Amino acid sequence: MKKMLWLLLAAIPMQAVAGEDDPIAYKCYYCTPDEMEEVALAQGVGRHYVYDAQRLTIVGFDVFLRDDALNAESFVAESWLQNQFLGMMSLYDPHDGEMEHHIMDVVLLAPNTEHGRRSRYLWGQDLTALNPHHAQARESVRRYLADHSELSFLDTSNSGGKLLKFHYAMNGDRPIVVGMNFKGNSDINSHTYYSFNHEARRWDYLYGYLPQGYSHERIQESRLDFAPSEGDTIFDYRTGNGFWAEAFIERATWANIPVHGQLPVRESVRFTCKRATDDIQCYINN
Repeated sequence: MKKMLWLLLAAIPMQAVAGEDDPIAYKCYYCTPDEMEEVALAQGVGRHYVYDAQRLTIVGFDVFLRDDALNAESFVAESWLQNQFLGMMSLYDPHDGEMEHHIMDVVLLAPNTEHGRRSRYLWGQDLTALNPHHAQARESVRRYLADHSELSFLDTSNSGGKLLKFHYAMNGDRPIVVGMNFKGNSDINSHTYYSFNHEARRWDYLYGYLPQGYSHERIQESRLDFAPSEGDTIFDYRTGNGFWAEAFIERATWANIPVHGQLPVRESVRFTCKRATDDIQCYINN
């Protein structure tokens, strides 16, 4: 039954992927209309958009040849394009120059649970690539983000599949990033990040953080994350972090890494993971 359900979900039509006709926006800060036109003319024949990030305005230009000279006619940018522009600018962080959005207290049921049973909300442990159910967990978050009202400007169903691109991010190296805090139960607090794949029109999992000691550290995504180099790698969990320590052992089990020793009750614990060539063994020290 579950297999059939996911086959049906996979058959749901997706938004159109990026095409060559995606509109491109070129910057012109505190510019006059004539200066904006000059920016459009510099791009050659075609339809171009020029924006002012400080005044939060965007204008369209049709550039064409007439009497062997380039000319431009301005027009009011389409409402859907203005919506996309303002939506992206609302996420802009002037401190690091990125487009970021943060969502607190995300509550989603994990894919291997049912709502009628004991609370089992999705968190970073479900999203790591080590988890056998991670594909379904990531898809749950992806659909949650696609439905999120503050990110609805990324929906291209009313734009003919078109999605605005900023010229400075044409290489795809400056994506929109969303950080989520999962806090469904009192003992669950993890942070996960997704980036928006502009070309594929979808949210892609980046990485997650879980509590470790007195900070948050990146969750293991592969076997080698337990021991990135030969020798010892230390993971410390303070008193009261038994839940997180148990989760660490579960991830190691998924990675086929043996964990030797007995987990103490209500005490701090140190995991020492030793790597010799391809062999990785973890030991409990307290």
